[in-house]
Amino acid sequence: MGGITAGVGIFSGIDTQSLISQLLAIDARPKILAQRRIAQLQQQSAAFLDVNSALLALKTAGDKFSTAKTFKSASAASSNPEALVATAGTSATPGTYEFIVNRLVSTQQQLSRGFTDRDTSGVGLTSISFEQGGGALATDTLLSSLNGGSGISRGKIVITDKSGASATVDLSTAVSVNDVISAINQADGVNVRARVEGDAFSIEDLSGGGGSLTVANAFGYTTADSLGIAGTTAGSTLSGSQIRTVTGATPLALLNDGRGVLIRDATTSLTITDRAGNVVNVSLGELTSTTTDPETGDPVTTVTQSRASSIQDVLDYINDQAATAGASITASINDAGTGIKITDTSGGGGNLTIVNAAGGRAATDLGITADVAANEVQGQRILAGLNSTLSAGLLGGAGFVDTEFTITDRAGNSATVNLDASSLTGSVNDIINDLNDKLSAAGVLANIKVNSAGNGLAITDNSGGTGNLIVAGAGATALKLDTAGVASNNHNGGNLQSAWLSRATRLSTLNSGQGLGTGTIRITDAAGTTTSLNIGSSIKTIDDLIGLINGSPVNVTASVNANGDGIQIVDNTGITSGTLKLEDESGSVLRRLGLKGDFTDDGFGTIAAVGSFERELTFDPSATLDEIVNAINAQGVGVTASIINDGSGVTPYRVSLTSTNSGSKGKVIIDTHGFDLGLSTLAEGRDAVAFYGSGDPAHAIVLTSSSNTLDNVIQGVTIDLKRATNDPVEVTVTRNTEAIETDVEAFVEAFNRVLTTISKYDKYDAESEVRGVLLGDSTVNNIRSRLLSAVQGRGVGVTSEFEFLFQAGIKIGSGAKLEFDRDKFREALEADPEGIEQLFAASRLAPRNPIEIAPGVTVNNTGRDTYTELGVPGVIADMVKSFTDSVDGLLTTKSKSIDSAIDLQEGRIDQYDAILASKRARLEAQFLAMEKAIAQLQTQSSALTNFGG
Repeated sequence: MGGITAGVGIFSGIDTQSLISQLLAIDARPKILAQRRIAQLQQQSAAFLDVNSALLALKTAGDKFSTAKTFKSASAASSNPEALVATAGTSATPGTYEFIVNRLVSTQQQLSRGFTDRDTSGVGLTSISFEQGGGALATDTLLSSLNGGSGISRGKIVITDKSGASATVDLSTAVSVNDVISAINQADGVNVRARVEGDAFSIEDLSGGGGSLTVANAFGYTTADSLGIAGTTAGSTLSGSQIRTVTGATPLALLNDGRGVLIRDATTSLTITDRAGNVVNVSLGELTSTTTDPETGDPVTTVTQSRASSIQDVLDYINDQAATAGASITASINDAGTGIKITDTSGGGGNLTIVNAAGGRAATDLGITADVAANEVQGQRILAGLNSTLSAGLLGGAGFVDTEFTITDRAGNSATVNLDASSLTGSVNDIINDLNDKLSAAGVLANIKVNSAGNGLAITDNSGGTGNLIVAGAGATALKLDTAGVASNNHNGGNLQSAWLSRATRLSTLNSGQGLGTGTIRITDAAGTTTSLNIGSSIKTIDDLIGLINGSPVNVTASVNANGDGIQIVDNTGITSGTLKLEDESGSVLRRLGLKGDFTDDGFGTIAAVGSFERELTFDPSATLDEIVNAINAQGVGVTASIINDGSGVTPYRVSLTSTNSGSKGKVIIDTHGFDLGLSTLAEGRDAVAFYGSGDPAHAIVLTSSSNTLDNVIQGVTIDLKRATNDPVEVTVTRNTEAIETDVEAFVEAFNRVLTTISKYDKYDAESEVRGVLLGDSTVNNIRSRLLSAVQGRGVGVTSEFEFLFQAGIKIGSGAKLEFDRDKFREALEADPEGIEQLFAASRLAPRNPIEIAPGVTVNNTGRDTYTELGVPGVIADMVKSFTDSVDGLLTTKSKSIDSAIDLQEGRIDQYDAILASKRARLEAQFLAMEKAIAQLQTQSSALTNFGG
């Protein structure tokens, strides 16, 4: 017999499987109870997860008041959105602010003369250069820099010419010297001409009348006085007083045409030795001292001297340190008001010497280097005259010493003249005026001016002759104006390379204010030595960058290039067959400096990478307009080139060159090196100008920007200029109560959602007699109780008259739910906005002191955060954190407890299954034995029956 194979015994006819199942069902009752318990526990777990989710939403809503600065929400409205639009951020201060939009930003655009075609004929241009950032000889001096940096008093002046005609000239919106000149020269009713002469204005009468020329302040203004032109003269020219001066307030960054002064911290900047031999090592940088904290033993660093940033700082540091060193030295403003004077009162018989510290150039930058047997050094000019640049900055900052010019006009008039020594150390305008005065006196009918590119000099012949215009002499050669003779009335000199970059230049000012960015550069010298240097945020100046490179293992020297418009890196290995490799591993620092690439011997035994912000392109004379334009656009030279067909005559094709950057920062010097491209200016790169704080621009603050956006004029408010207008525009910044109310309501809803969620699981339905899965659970009852207590309680450290949420319109209403009364909230917010903000959004952590675990041994305190100030929603959010913390939160602990209970029940079920399986096997074996016995009995019975038959 093969055993039982069906539910019913073959011999007994008994349904053994059903009988066994019935017998086991009685024993399986504990397992069923365990399974039911697991289901109950799983329902509780899901309920707690639901409660946890609602609590987390409440925490987010509570935290938002402090983290999202809800009560700092503001909105800004403009009285004339067509002229000005304002956007307020969370740091905006409510108030009403007044603006006048004087002009929008403009971008430099130049247009060439016409050409017959664009893609067939060669233009003839062989080279063109673009320089963005500096290099111009003529400038437009800001009025704010005049009078030693105190600026001028804007307003109105009254001019009366010699014919007796009078006009009121409004200079209320003037920002620069050229604004003043244009306004005066374009004034209706009077015939005068304004111009600059050195450090002052001059007004020339053109009326030819016999009276007096008078300039006076208009009633209520002092503008003429501040411009130095108030006065009367019987002559034809009223010469103003000096207004371009150096004073104690003059910023060092303004000196040397913006190149500033190289100052390093914690070291000597310059050394002065008085005539008695007393030496003073002057430090102009930041100095510190380090002491030991008597309580902690930690070093404490204190700044004892801040870095000099103004002329007054320099004077004070020299005088104080000289007194300390016992040197009889006094620093002051020089007699001309253009630099610094050093006076020696020692009475000694030696030389007064002033030298740079090793590797520095502070004395040079301040114009006071000297080695003289004199008691006084009148420092060189360090601030250029009006609308000009320094002569000492020419030729890359090397200046020049040759003074002789021999000039022959086209009519044959000739003279040899020499520049005054003062012109060599003065301004470019001094050179021009000096030459023109001497040529005029000598009867040569030619005059000197700035060339068409703006980076050199030019000479114009006014004789009407037909001969050659000739310019010779060592001075003419030095200033790149010499010519053996041109049969033209105009001759443009070469680029005088006016320096505008120095070691003191901040990297953030380069590339039209876009800086160099950060990154890692790799330098490999000709010997194969390689280094990678990180150019991070700590590298702030050209000096920092040069110092980093020169201090690296590679055998190179970095410096400012000879033209003063970039950086050069020279290989010092002497291996002329090698290659200097400069690579950007990350970022684009070298590319932006024009230094990226491989560099080999220049043919003279030197391997050098010469970077420059002047980018020159060369062409074959056969290059077409299209080819020139494509090359310009491909090289990224700071302008965008395009071809315009104006439809005129036989030469309709013109090249348009537009700066890639707007405003004054986007100005580009375009030099065609003698080729007549016929460039004319369609638009100058001018900054946007607005006036802030008053409906009268004369009494308002001048705001300028290289874009039509003004940031941080009003804290937290962005101003976008849309259109110029003479009428004031009001910007009203108010608290964004709607946003505040929305967040308060969201908090109330989140709070109520927690209570609703808890109630959903902690209830008894008498009608259906259904119990909630968390009915009577102490955890949710505790959470509900604590939340209701907290929402009716005080915050931490809240000291305003509003201590409770119900005072701000939030109270417990019907059904034990929070209710939000918007009207009451608005009244409270209007009555005490700071108090309501503190009630809701206060958040200040208490100091967390280290824990001493042994004498002198401390560890960080990693305990829970505590607060000295915390608003009520913050208190609730912090409480919720204690409920939901993933490590030791109340719900986390509860969840772990439920999981453990489920694990326990599942373990019991496994035990029950094992017992039942064992009992089933035993019963099946017993029934099998019974079937076998019955089978044997049946066999025996059959045998007996047969035997008896």
